[in-house]
Amino acid sequence: MAYAPAPLQRMIFQINPGEQVPTPSGPSSGDADALLANLLPTPTPSPLAPPAGGVPGGYTQPTAVAIAPTPTLTPVFSVQVDPRAEDRNNRADLGAISFLLTGFEWEQQGYNNCGPASFRVLMSYWGVNLTEREAADFLKPNPEDPNVRPDEMAAYAETLGYHVLVRVNGDFDTLKRLLLAGYPVIIETGYDPEPTTVGWTSHYLTLSGFSEDGFIAMDTYRRPNWFYPYHEIDTYWRQFNRRYLVAYRDDQAVAIASIIGEDMDDATMYAGALNVASAELSLNRRDPYGWFNLGSTLVALGRYEEAASAFDEARRLGLPGRFLWYQFSAFEAYMQVGRYDDVIAMADDVLEKKATEEAFYYKGLALAARGDIDRARVQLALAQRANPRFQPARDALDRLDG
Repeated sequence: MAYAPAPLQRMIFQINPGEQVPTPSGPSSGDADALLANLLPTPTPSPLAPPAGGVPGGYTQPTAVAIAPTPTLTPVFSVQVDPRAEDRNNRADLGAISFLLTGFEWEQQGYNNCGPASFRVLMSYWGVNLTEREAADFLKPNPEDPNVRPDEMAAYAETLGYHVLVRVNGDFDTLKRLLLAGYPVIIETGYDPEPTTVGWTSHYLTLSGFSEDGFIAMDTYRRPNWFYPYHEIDTYWRQFNRRYLVAYRDDQAVAIASIIGEDMDDATMYAGALNVASAELSLNRRDPYGWFNLGSTLVALGRYEEAASAFDEARRLGLPGRFLWYQFSAFEAYMQVGRYDDVIAMADDVLEKKATEEAFYYKGLALAARGDIDRARVQLALAQRANPRFQPARDALDRLDG
């Protein structure tokens, strides 16, 4: 898309870079200002000193154990590309970096294939040989699916003998500690390299190193060893609640937990995310991404009414039109509070452009909740057809048929 002439892009892909997520049609779930006032400040609980026997489903800080990773020694491999003029001027200077992991096999992603390509590059570091096509066949059976969720990467890694840890509310220090210990990190970010033609989208970046000024990424959209200034990373990383993914083996689990620390505990991690989103919103009340992060965190904590209020505010302030192709917590919040019209309107907006299993699924749930069982079955069947591995759709169909 990026390399085609702009008129051809608009004609073939029907791109409208200025399009936004639909705004709420009905009354708000609550007063967003009151919600924010009630959340500040929120102390972060400490997971240390758990009750005798540990916390069920919780996390106990282990003794730090250094377990060296064993990356492949394959040198960086690059497919020949013809970079655009602005790409040729990237400021990466590998001679001035502070730290760099090597041993990746890089390739430029195919159309709509950021997730599979990034996963393939990540796993090549660990000596796992797979092609981008093999990764895509598992991660996105429908080639038109624009999104690979982190849980899908984690499920695929399990078939390869690895685990993928997915966390939110990351920070630069954590990313650097992981890299220094020999663990490359995938971060999920917003991406807008073609703002006037392609517009905002999502992207996975595999971080391989850092310098005083920024991170180095094995960027499957651009090229290997691409330099990103710290301010640019955080501008787009925060649009996904600073989510990051790390692959590891069984024997590396304790080492990974030692690096991540307290945020291995979900309650602690989400309490921290709540504090960060609230603090950022106190500085910029008109930040749609801050409100969406707040809503996503509240969904994870089961506080759906408050989450719906935060999502209302994010949508009113304006989110990029593709935003709900990649993030689904707003669907969940509105379902939980019975706002089925919003669920259907948002799903229809996605499905008008992309047939994604998540949008079919939530539309099916909303129709079923309204009592429209026959149409709900159709939507859930479409979700299952779009991705046969999408277990929630199968479970929902079984409930309807049961």
